[in-house]
Amino acid sequence: MTKGLRDTIEDRAIAYVLGALSPEERAAAARERLYNSALDEGIGFAERLFAGLQSGGSAPAPATRDWARIERALGEEQRALDGKHVQPCVDGDWRLHGPRVEFKPLWCDDAILIRCDPGAVEEPHDQPDGLDEHIVVVAGDLVVGGRSFGVGDYIRVPAGTIHSRMSTQAGCLLFTAYVAPAV
Repeated sequence: MTKGLRDTIEDRAIAYVLGALSPEERAAAARERLYNSALDEGIGFAERLFAGLQSGGSAPAPATRDWARIERALGEEQRALDGKHVQPCVDGDWRLHGPRVEFKPLWCDDAILIRCDPGAVEEPHDQPDGLDEHIVVVAGDLVVGGRSFGVGDYIRVPAGTIHSRMSTQAGCLLFTAYVAPAV
């Protein structure tokens, strides 16, 4: 990222929305937006703020062949996703779990996404009897017992055990499922 544009989340959000980032920087910001709620909110605000900006004249009307291509793509998407539940990560009912930690249920209360802002910490606690906790790191980093876990890493916290202290340096997005232990 250009020196000076990364000073604040607001600066990064504006650079993202205005297209001032390289393709690599934009991809990194899009990934970080998934687990950094402050950056996500900043980008959303900047998108709303700059939505009314236009170039000097009105935008040219898309060619007829462009509309046909758009209609075909929308039809293909509708057929592929018909009957399926789809929810973008940033949408949904994000709820506060603790300082700098939010979660949202997916298809049920036992399958959730957890979004942790940079520096978030969850202190040790008892894992409830009857439910194992399965955690997959979707984005960012998760630190448990001094070990850093990254994208795709998996942790199981058995029912009835102590859930160790967890933290994140850069922020993270976790998929968590609570499942009765296998017998």
